[in-house]
Amino acid sequence: MDTRERARTTARLLVSLARAGDFAGVSRIVRLLTEPSVPQRDRLRQVMAELLTAAATMVVRQTGGLGPNTAIVLDLRRADGSTVDIDDLRPEVRAIVRALLAQVHEHKADVDTQIEFAMHGAADGLADGVSLVLLWTVSAMAWCEENDEPAPGWLGATAA
Repeated sequence: MDTRERARTTARLLVSLARAGDFAGVSRIVRLLTEPSVPQRDRLRQVMAELLTAAATMVVRQTGGLGPNTAIVLDLRRADGSTVDIDDLRPEVRAIVRALLAQVHEHKADVDTQIEFAMHGAADGLADGVSLVLLWTVSAMAWCEENDEPAPGWLGATAA
């Protein structure tokens, strides 16, 4: 199994656990992935890239696609509905938000740069960033299912 398939397998497991409500399982895997060892961090980098790509693909489907004069933005909110200024986010989380936007707009170099910023941050902030990417992916999959749209095939359920 190559590194991309290993990353997708891990990402698929995280998505499955999150969709099943097994947040303890998600937490265990995220803790393992955010350990400071080089092999784990390399795997995490790949897992985040796969989840960001999947989430971005589905976000573009939700918005009807990108045209020449189209911009997709994120409206960041707390659980209570109040807005969040991106500069108030932890640096690792802020980098992941920017990575998603870069992925949506197909700016690959910026995606890689933002993932690297996140990877060099604190383990707790990095774990929050991974959780956010996972939340976006799971939410986008739910939207795809509700709207009869395909999710990326490698994710499994209702994928095409």
